[in-house]
Amino acid sequence: MRICGLLGRNIQYSKSPEIHNNFYLENNLDLKYELFDIGEEKIDDFIKNLKKNNIIGFNVTIPYKETILKYLNKLEYPANIIGAVNTVLVKGNELIGYNTDYFGFIESLKLNQIEVKEKSVLILGSGGAAKAVYHAVKDLEAKDIDVAGRNIQKIEKDFMLAHNIFNIKNDIDLHKYDMIINCTPLGNINNDIMPINLVNFNKNLLIYDLNYLPNKSKILYKGEKYGLRIINGETMLKCQAYYSINLWTSKG
Repeated sequence: MRICGLLGRNIQYSKSPEIHNNFYLENNLDLKYELFDIGEEKIDDFIKNLKKNNIIGFNVTIPYKETILKYLNKLEYPANIIGAVNTVLVKGNELIGYNTDYFGFIESLKLNQIEVKEKSVLILGSGGAAKAVYHAVKDLEAKDIDVAGRNIQKIEKDFMLAHNIFNIKNDIDLHKYDMIINCTPLGNINNDIMPINLVNFNKNLLIYDLNYLPNKSKILYKGEKYGLRIINGETMLKCQAYYSINLWTSKG
């Protein structure tokens, strides 16, 4: 049986195996999806043994979406622009990197009937997911995009076209934003805390948290309590998963 899976750290909560393996069963695909929950010191061995372990491809999540770049032979659009990879295809002796987060996020907006064009967006985070979302909303012609994170120097380097850059630890005036997108792990089942304080926002604000466990993170729970529209990351997770499956089965 051919193997694929998810490379990351502290990811036992992930719904990806359920999503993938159900799809494989329903579509009669000879594939099995596993979790590769390993420390960074073990990634070298993981990569060396891909063929031996019959691994045809794998997804990548926190904290390895940028770490994985040094192991790849080629980056496909938009991973080459974003500088982060969440899907790897094993093709012959080559490892090819893709960013299906970008496509999954855009598809999730369509399915939820969310229009980004001419909107003001605040992105929380500066990692691989934040980069994918940033390029997605930029390509969808958002009016302006601000970014908040802990590492201001990294944001200045990786998000050069951001309108404003904030320290996520500080209170941010949220009144101008139509949409806040949380791309940090703050809010997931391992870190169920507020990434920012929800103060001074407009009543039409939409909060999108890429985390999906718990179903309602603290920021989503509070947003709903205030009467705001909220979305978690499960739709995006499924959309990027199906995109990954298509890559592994059609291009491998």
